Amino acid sequence: MTDIDALDLLAETPSPALRLLATAIDREFARREESAPSPYDHAAAQLGVGVTDLVVLTEVLEPPVAHAVGHWLFEAQLRWSAEHVGAFPTRPATSETVPGARGDVRAFNAVTMTLSAGTLAGVPVVVRLVPDRFSPEVELIGRTRDADGLPDVLDGFLRRCRTTDSPYRQGTYRLTTGNRGLVLERWTPPAASRDLLKLDPGVWHTVDRSVHRVLELAPDLAARGLGTSTGLLLVGPPGTGKTQLGTVVARELHGTTTVLVPDTYVTEHYLTELFGLAADLSPCLILMDDLDLIAGERGQTNPHRLREFLNVMDGGLADRSGVVVIASTNDHRKVDKAARRSSRFDTVVRMEAPGVEGRLAILGRYLAWCTTPLDLPAVARATEGATGADLKELVRATVLETQDAVTTEALLAQAAEGGWRPSAQEAGHYL
Repeated sequence: MTDIDALDLLAETPSPALRLLATAIDREFARREESAPSPYDHAAAQLGVGVTDLVVLTEVLEPPVAHAVGHWLFEAQLRWSAEHVGAFPTRPATSETVPGARGDVRAFNAVTMTLSAGTLAGVPVVVRLVPDRFSPEVELIGRTRDADGLPDVLDGFLRRCRTTDSPYRQGTYRLTTGNRGLVLERWTPPAASRDLLKLDPGVWHTVDRSVHRVLELAPDLAARGLGTSTGLLLVGPPGTGKTQLGTVVARELHGTTTVLVPDTYVTEHYLTELFGLAADLSPCLILMDDLDLIAGERGQTNPHRLREFLNVMDGGLADRSGVVVIASTNDHRKVDKAARRSSRFDTVVRMEAPGVEGRLAILGRYLAWCTTPLDLPAVARATEGATGADLKELVRATVLETQDAVTTEALLAQAAEGGWRPSAQEAGHYL
C-alpha cells in the first residue's frame, strides 16, 4: 500500500487468513511499483534503445508557449494515426481549453508522445509536456546517435509553436497575469468606427501611415532594411478620444493582425514578456494607456522599469520586428525625454478638445434620439473647452435632472453649472 503498510493495519489481527491477505496485498503493490516503467523507460522502449542511450533536452516554457506546444501535440494526435503517435500508457494525457484566435481550441497540458521519423524530425523522438506549478517544461528525448541534431529540432519546434503555429496568432487579447505569468483573454473590440470620433482628418492620415501601412508593408520594409516597428504616442487631456482611437484601430485590425491590450500590472512588471510575445505573434499591435506610469520623468518613476521600457522599445530585450505600439498619456511632459525619442515613438499625435463644430457634431450624436427641437449650436458655444466625455456627461446629467424631458434651456443650465467637469471618470472616451 502507499502510505500505511497493510501488515501494520492487521498486526494485532488474530485471523491468519486476514494476515495472509494483507501480505498478498503488500506484495502486489510492491510488484506494481517495481514494474511500472518510468517515462524514460517508456521512451527507450519506443526508440528501441536502452535508457543509458537516451539524450534528454529540456526547455522551461512561458504559459502562452506551453499552450501552443500543447495545442500542436493535440493536433498531431488528430493529424497522424496511432501508429505514429502514442501516449505514455501508465500516465494518461490531460488537456485543457485555450482561447484561440478563431475560437476555443484544445491543448495538452500533460502528455508523453512518440513521433516517428518524418513527423517532427527525420529521426524518431519522444516529446514530453510536463506540467509544473509555476513553469511547465517540454522535453525532447532522442537516441544518443542522433544527439547532434536534436538541439536544432527542439529550437525549430518551439519556434513554430511560438510563431506560425500558435493558436493565438491574429487574435485580439486583453493581457492579465496569473501564477505562471501572462494570461491571454480573447477580446472582441466593441463596434466602433471613425465616424464616431470627430477628429481632424490629419489624425487618421497619421494612423493609416504609421500603423496600417507599416503592418501591411512589413515584408517589403524588412526586405529593404527600412524597419518594421513603429510607435505612435497620443497626447491630450482626459476625454479627448485617445483610448477610443485605439479601440477603433483594434476593431479595424481584428482577425487579420494580432492585437494585445495589456493591463497596468502587465505593463509595469512584464514588459519583456509582453514584447517577446508580440514579436512571436507579429505583425502585432500593442495598445498601452498611461505611458507616464512606466516611462515617467527620471526621479519620478521606477528607474528599473524605465530602463526596461527603453530597452524593449529599442529591441534590446525582445525583437520588435513587426510590432507597432500605440501609447497614450495625458501630458507628454511627464514622459521621459528618452522615451519620446523618434527612434522609439516615430510620431506624436496631439488630441485636443474639439472646436465648436466638433462639439456640435458630438451633441448631435448623443441627442439624436430627442424629438424636442433643440438649439444645439447655442449649447456648443456655451461649452467651450469641453471634451467628448464632458459633453456625454452633460447630456446624461440633463436627462437625469429633467427626467428625460430635455430642452435647450435645461442643457444650457447644466452647461452653466459646469457639473460635468472634470471628465476623469470618462477618460479616453470621445464618443
